[in-house]
Amino acid sequence: MADRTGGQLEFLVLGHSPEGATGWPHPVTISVYPRGKTTLLNFSMGPHIVNVGGQRSVTQVFLDGKLDETYAEEFDACEARWLVPHLARLAAGEKVTDRALIKAYESKFGHRPRTERSADYTF
Repeated sequence: MADRTGGQLEFLVLGHSPEGATGWPHPVTISVYPRGKTTLLNFSMGPHIVNVGGQRSVTQVFLDGKLDETYAEEFDACEARWLVPHLARLAAGEKVTDRALIKAYESKFGHRPRTERSADYTF
């Protein structure tokens, strides 16, 4: 995914709490900008007017090839456990393309993921 937006990167929204979800008090999303060990993950929680969130590199979320359990609740709320093996591969430095992530998402959900723009705030 090329950066054509003057500092804004195009992230794939690959995790999202389902419509009408119960058991989690607010919407949650996980979006991904794949680029190997420097892959960026955006977490967003809450309705847009009052949401909170943050950005982490994939190597901060995956330690020794496993999801840091600090983030497990967000992955569960977003029904994004399917994404864990792909992100673990990225954290290990393997090449996982945006195309491969889109294909995996389409296979699970039956449609392409939406995208969102964000800057890299991990400096």
